[in-house]
Amino acid sequence: MESTYKLERKLSSVVITLKLESQTHVPDLATKIRILPGVAVVGQKTKVARFMDGDASLSLSIKFLPKTDEIYKSLKDISMMVKKLSGVKTVAVETFNKRNITLKGKKIVF
Repeated sequence: MESTYKLERKLSSVVITLKLESQTHVPDLATKIRILPGVAVVGQKTKVARFMDGDASLSLSIKFLPKTDEIYKSLKDISMMVKKLSGVKTVAVETFNKRNITLKGKKIVF
């Protein structure tokens, strides 16, 4: 009976670094991420770094409810939802559930 009231999976946490277009408004972007399906919490990890070419970099922590137990698929799902938002150029995964994560020895970038 109790299982009816519990989540099927535990929340996962991911730290991602976004490469942003120069005009991207960070508070609005964070709000857009917060309303994505499955997202529970979004927090900014660092100040926005602005570069000479106008682009910016932003590190975010996201807690979300994965659709699957498969780590890569979960990371791809959340990363692609974020990447589709206006102003986001790339999404690089730094950590998953507080562990550094790579794919074949390379950083996972979408």
